[in-house]
Amino acid sequence: MKWLFLLFIIAVAVVLVATRYRRQIQTGIYLWRMFRKMRQTGKAENKRFENKVNSSDAPLVRCARCGVWTPQTKAMNLRGRVFYCSAVCMENAVKVV
Repeated sequence: MKWLFLLFIIAVAVVLVATRYRRQIQTGIYLWRMFRKMRQTGKAENKRFENKVNSSDAPLVRCARCGVWTPQTKAMNLRGRVFYCSAVCMENAVKVV
C-alpha cells in the first residue's frame, strides 16, 4: 500500500512539473525534431553532392540539334554517336529529317 501511495505522489509531482514547464518542454521537443531533420537533410545533401561530383567526371557531348554541351550520362543517344540534350531536341531533329 505504501508503494502505491509513493507512486501516486511521484505521478502528481511529474504532472505538476510538466504543467508548469510545458512551454519549455514543447520548445525542447521542437528543437530536437528540428536538429534531427537538419541531420537527415545534411546526409541527403551529401549524397546528392557525391552524385554531382561523379556525374561531372563524365565526358561532355554536343547536342546535334542545338549545340548545347551536356554530360554523356544525361544525353540521349540516337544512331550510335549522335547525341541530343533532351527529348525535345531529338523530336525536332527527327521531324526535320
